[in-house]
Amino acid sequence: MKNLLLLTGLFPDEIRSELIENSKANTQFAADALQWSFLGGLTKYYHNLHVLNFPFVGSYPVLCKTPFIKSLPFGKNKGFDGFNVGYFNLMALKNGIIYREAKNNIRKWVKQAEGEKAILIYSAFLPFLKAAIAAKKEFPELKVYLILPDLPQFMGGPDNVLYKAFKKFTNDQLYKNFGEIDGFVLVSKFMAEALNMNSKPWTVVEGIYNDPASTVLSSKTPSGKKIILYTGTLARRYGILRLLEAFGLIDDKNYLLVICGDGDTKEDINLAAEKDTRVIYKGSIDRVEVLKLQQQASLLINPRTAEGEFTKFSFPSKTMEYLASGVPTLLYKLPGIPDEYYDYCYSLEDISIPVLAAKITEILSLDPIVLAEKGLKAREFVLNNKNPERQCEKVYKLIEEIS
Repeated sequence: MKNLLLLTGLFPDEIRSELIENSKANTQFAADALQWSFLGGLTKYYHNLHVLNFPFVGSYPVLCKTPFIKSLPFGKNKGFDGFNVGYFNLMALKNGIIYREAKNNIRKWVKQAEGEKAILIYSAFLPFLKAAIAAKKEFPELKVYLILPDLPQFMGGPDNVLYKAFKKFTNDQLYKNFGEIDGFVLVSKFMAEALNMNSKPWTVVEGIYNDPASTVLSSKTPSGKKIILYTGTLARRYGILRLLEAFGLIDDKNYLLVICGDGDTKEDINLAAEKDTRVIYKGSIDRVEVLKLQQQASLLINPRTAEGEFTKFSFPSKTMEYLASGVPTLLYKLPGIPDEYYDYCYSLEDISIPVLAAKITEILSLDPIVLAEKGLKAREFVLNNKNPERQCEKVYKLIEEIS
């Protein structure tokens, strides 16, 4: 078994609330949850796991209220040896500082650890990649693996000339560094084609669900109300405005549409809520509150359609959360979602607005017992097959099979 170093950008429990409070941008709750899930699963296989962490927060002063990120150890009571590396979070200097600190700490770990060694990086973050590859060049026996939750070219950002130029430069650098990676953990099988990896080994972990202690509520919506819920990023390309339009075609006062999250359609959603009191916008809320709302809903919806090439290379993180809630879920069929998932939810291929509205009313008109059974089977599927230990077994095999 190799000694494993995991490079992450998660929020340690000790400073989690502080990091969220200081953030001026949309906090990456889904990315944080996924990293903790990988970490929890990997501790089942690696009992000497070391974690080097640089929280994924925005830069000071535009996207973060503080210029300093604290140093502190964490994770001893969770089965791993973690260290949150403090750094100066100033825009323009930040990435260079993280690269230097990551490289120095990796070098120190390689010299101290015994036997075969491997680094597993979470996400296509250039300072992480450069630091790990620099260590690999110094210590050729070191293996480097990458968890790739998104292809760089499909990650969002500001729509201006300067950012586009910066993104093109960064993406070129990322793909250059991808060539030095020994193995990949991908979200979708289509990523392998896009990366043109030739014979490099890879595995697919489309997501992980890591909240088995959650319970399904026996009491749902009060006063006969039927709550349709969307939680997640409010990006235009994810179809949230299509959901609003479809909901507007449903003429039933007992239907409520609850929306949580942040993004470029927030003003449109606020305007819709002003015009229709059945639309309730709760803003960006903590994941714990999101999970509670999901279980209280009548129907969970992801309105993202298969339009756009990016849908081949992504797996919506909310899919597992929705299914694990025990509440019926409606999804569009997306190429990045494995076929097995559609046995446990309701789905659509026709992307017209009236069809979406009709499907919502059709589902919510079904016998409550039928809906409950659908939700519970979906929950059982996720808890049994998509938990950290089962999903990280694929990662373990990938790392250990490469000598």
